[in-house]
Amino acid sequence: MSTSEIARHFPIESQSSDRDKAFLLSAMRLMGDVAPGYDYLEIGSFLGGSLAPFLVDPACASILSIDERGKTLPDERGALFDYAGITTQSMLDRLHQAGLATAKLTTYDGPIDTMALPERRYDLAFIDGEHTDQACFRDFLWALPMMEPNAAVLFHDSSLIYKAIRLIALYLRKEGRSFAFLKHRDSEMSAVFLGRFAQLDLGRYFEAGEDRDEFYAASEVTVLEHSIRNRVRSGSGAEPLGSFTIDPPKAVKAYY
Repeated sequence: MSTSEIARHFPIESQSSDRDKAFLLSAMRLMGDVAPGYDYLEIGSFLGGSLAPFLVDPACASILSIDERGKTLPDERGALFDYAGITTQSMLDRLHQAGLATAKLTTYDGPIDTMALPERRYDLAFIDGEHTDQACFRDFLWALPMMEPNAAVLFHDSSLIYKAIRLIALYLRKEGRSFAFLKHRDSEMSAVFLGRFAQLDLGRYFEAGEDRDEFYAASEVTVLEHSIRNRVRSGSGAEPLGSFTIDPPKAVKAYY
């Protein structure tokens, strides 16, 4: 997919790479093929960049955007991310400035676990809210009853919330749910496909994914690196650490 095509679908700035955006567009095309008239749920919309392609997709019937707007949120990187001033209205203004109609968009300000269960059921969800494992797992658990039995749930910044993804897979196994997991190579996107969607020929829409265990191992190092750089200082000074090495876990005798 060309850079110009991606830019055409995403006219608003977003915190995602072109590889991330291409994956999102592939999921949108899948929905148009297998669930025309699909409904889209998004958790964490920021300025509305990832809403844009769905607002113009004729196969998308409705959109629900859930966001803890205007707050300072914790993050697995060991930092707090301040979204002060980013309100629903500022997001809508940005969408309208880009020439996007928002008639099919509904918004909810707050965490998903404070929202009443809607009557509508969604075919596609994109979880990109607070980047902590606890919040991501919460978002999935509360989103699941809002989803159709055959659905797809996408995740952004997957390396940061990899533990939540592992817990989600464990939960789905325990519940006896049919699912398939895909981590997009060289991007921060991943997805869980539920029900009959797990049986689809996903290779028609997505590249071959990363090995799951290699993704988990690399993500552990990534989170540790971020946390050390954001929270550790050397000596008594205020300077952050320079270069450092993260070793694999060591075997330690549990008893003597």
